[in-house]
Amino acid sequence: MPDSGFETRRNERDELRVRESRDFRAYQDYLRVTRTFMEGPLVQSMHKNYMAALGGRKAPKTQQDVWPVVDDLLEFQLYSWAYRHLQRFKYHRPDVGIFAAVDADAERLAAELDAVAATAGDRLKLNPKIKLPEYYRMVDFHQHSGGVYSDAMDGVAYELGRRTTTPSHADPNLMYRMSFQQFPDRQYKRALDWGTGHGQGLLEWQKLHPESECHGVDISAPCLKLAYKRSREAGYSMRFAQMDLEHLEYPDNHFDVAFHLFMFHEIPPVNLAAMLKELHRVLKPGGIFAGPEFHIHPTDPFLQVIQTSHSWTNNETYASSWYALDFKKAAKKAGFSKVSVTPFAPRAEGKAGMSASYWNFYLLEK
Repeated sequence: MPDSGFETRRNERDELRVRESRDFRAYQDYLRVTRTFMEGPLVQSMHKNYMAALGGRKAPKTQQDVWPVVDDLLEFQLYSWAYRHLQRFKYHRPDVGIFAAVDADAERLAAELDAVAATAGDRLKLNPKIKLPEYYRMVDFHQHSGGVYSDAMDGVAYELGRRTTTPSHADPNLMYRMSFQQFPDRQYKRALDWGTGHGQGLLEWQKLHPESECHGVDISAPCLKLAYKRSREAGYSMRFAQMDLEHLEYPDNHFDVAFHLFMFHEIPPVNLAAMLKELHRVLKPGGIFAGPEFHIHPTDPFLQVIQTSHSWTNNETYASSWYALDFKKAAKKAGFSKVSVTPFAPRAEGKAGMSASYWNFYLLEK
């Protein structure tokens, strides 16, 4: 909700920004353009040579039968190398990588975050004694070394990594608005951003739903401090809390809506089942939980193979088990009465190889 009830200090409204050199911006732009080539022309060329390698035989109907053909393609080998190492270069180049840019400015950035957090009161609840789940500690998701919880600058690096993935002329928050357009058109008194990260999704939600009392929950303290800072910059009064998503410290029947963006593939199915049960508990009767998520293409095993390969090329460790999960069954078991799964921003049908990415939109109702 718009800020009220306490003074907003000047340094809270000044935008926290990493100082980016011209070389840093040029290098990150290069990585973006290369990624666009990979996901477009390179995948198309891969598909063309995949069909040629079949030699007129019927296209395989399962991933298992596609792998032996794809593995020998130069395009797939280049694609896999690039998917792995361009992401590594993005973060780890010692001169123009994200970590280098953030670390060079860490003292100033940390001071700004700490200054705002010190005035947060109960609007930012951190838990230094929280026990991080093993699945969370074991994986450096997206090759973000040390995860997004172990260094004070992890939230800043995570947010910068998101922005540098998006073309410079594009709005990195567009995906949130596209998602929110799929929600039922109604008033939502109290909203929960489930896995809020840098908090941009919650800011977009508040713009569209000024009636909502907004809460963001995450297990990463560095991300939550940044999310709170961003909320103060925007002039919003939001509440952020550090919690394990399997154990939400909210009352029963508390929220009208909870939302996420591409969270399920980062969680082992057994943990996701417990989280869905918790979400069901904290939602009001008739409340919804919704958001988009990656999935493998429903019919094309070639595209399924490309998407599945990201599991190891980009440390998407739990993605394969997510693709195998019967999500509707899991959501029903957690207590949700209605579960809808529909294509989200689908790629052009009939153009196999245009992109390996496939997304669904998941809408659950209590």
